[in-house]
Amino acid sequence: MLRRSLLNCAFCFYLIFKSPSVCLDGHQKPFGAHREPDVVTEELQTVPHPIEFWEKYVSKNRPVVLRGAAKYSRAYELWTEEFLISEYGNLTVRLESRAESNDRIPSGETGILGRDTIRHFIQNYQTRDAYVISQVPQPMERDIGIPPCLRCGSFGEALQEVHLFLSARGGQTKLHQDPYSNIHCVFNGTKDWLLVHPDQTNLVYMSDDSAFEWGGYSEIDVDSVDLELFPLIKEVHYSKVTMNKGDCFFMPGGYWHQVRSWGHMNSAVSIWFSQVKHFTDHGCYQAKIEFTPMNQVMVLWRFSGHGNLSQGHMDIHIVKRFLLMLADSEGKIWLNDFVAKYLNSESDVKRDVMREDERERQKQLVDYLDPDGKGFVTKEYVQNLSVDQMKEVLLFIDPTDVSNTEELEYSHIDAGYIEDLLAQCYNKRGTFDKDKFMSSYVQDLGGTHKKALEIVESLGAANKEVSLASILPLIPQALDKFHSSRVHDPTFERKMYQHLREHDEL
Repeated sequence: MLRRSLLNCAFCFYLIFKSPSVCLDGHQKPFGAHREPDVVTEELQTVPHPIEFWEKYVSKNRPVVLRGAAKYSRAYELWTEEFLISEYGNLTVRLESRAESNDRIPSGETGILGRDTIRHFIQNYQTRDAYVISQVPQPMERDIGIPPCLRCGSFGEALQEVHLFLSARGGQTKLHQDPYSNIHCVFNGTKDWLLVHPDQTNLVYMSDDSAFEWGGYSEIDVDSVDLELFPLIKEVHYSKVTMNKGDCFFMPGGYWHQVRSWGHMNSAVSIWFSQVKHFTDHGCYQAKIEFTPMNQVMVLWRFSGHGNLSQGHMDIHIVKRFLLMLADSEGKIWLNDFVAKYLNSESDVKRDVMREDERERQKQLVDYLDPDGKGFVTKEYVQNLSVDQMKEVLLFIDPTDVSNTEELEYSHIDAGYIEDLLAQCYNKRGTFDKDKFMSSYVQDLGGTHKKALEIVESLGAANKEVSLASILPLIPQALDKFHSSRVHDPTFERKMYQHLREHDEL
């Protein structure tokens, strides 16, 4: 036996010398294969009182499983494929590719990139590379119970938005952090969570883009971790939690996690709320606090089920805290200084240019806060801004992300690629081949038939043959929306994050 062990060791040393990766446990395997889970996550059979929830879990940045808590939502019993189609089939939801490595954004019955109706999605989701991650459409809110642990005190004004997840045939996320704390509830299927404490951030290879943001993601491939390229992953300790139909789970903001979904249909919601820094207990001593349907609860950002979403805004409570920190010794916040230092994007400063809509939005912000033109607002004034007023302020600073609008396609597809494609779409007679262009625009560039037709019509080629030479002067105007499209600018969020971190206010 001893001889065999020595031979095995010798063989392993030989393999390491020849190919170091051969004896690395978990190399080129899914994340978590490098070791067994050795961290325990607490599980509860009842939902804690809001004060206990704050003291034991939220304030300590400590995840907890709430077994059976999703059973108090109507969705637990009602959300079958047939019910969702019959009750909510005409509602629009936001789509993403089921594989996060796929940068193609799916579209559906609406003909709009990143959008589909619930009916069309469910009728096709078993064969499509797409899943729903969307704000919950308002008609569906009645089916979702907000747990009693979020129903009083500081949590009462902290609910940001509620996300709907619908998928089929399984799926997985990257190893990532969310910008908000959340309670995730599963109504169909199961989910496996791998949890990594934030004190191991130095081991998970966080992307450079995530360095000054509340959310973030790891650069590893969770399906096949390269331990030669990312050797510190071997040191990561983690917990594994399996959520079944009817379970909820509290995930603190900033906590690393990677999720795999299973089941013919997987449906869930995620209730996002502010990363509360201090807790007040007003209303928490009443006789009974119960599960409450979402449509009876104050949620800061809602979605009608049609048109633009308001998903993913920054936290108004953190923005207010940040503004208060900028007050000088006399309690004054100088608005022009604030705009110049925090709202002008670095790229615009370097080029000494700014889009007119950005300049106008900054002016509107100053006018909103300071209609008398004093040049400043007081700390007391900002402290007393209501939730609705802070939402108005935030929309000047952080307008609706283009990915939440029906204009997404203009910013997602590079105008230069379209120009190159147009130059290639002609026949032997030099006539513009609109059918080839529209097909290639959809198949090669990932656009929609609707926008391809819009381009063709702008070129005057929808109903007649035109020469390629004749459309060349029309291309700039036809692609104007692609050239001038708005893109997400993270400048303010990153500067605010850095300032708060430097002052230990995160």
